[in-house]
Amino acid sequence: MHIDELVEHWTILDEERDLIAGKRDATRLGFAILLKFYTG
Repeated sequence: MHIDELVEHWTILDEERDLIAGKRDATRLGFAILLKFYTG
């Protein structure tokens, strides 16, 4: 996979920031990773 593809698939979008902001501490990181994995 090329670096541009990684950036495209794993960059957090503004709409996703709102969802992630509602989580706490380590849950926030895990949620962000799962969100990008399943939406990418």
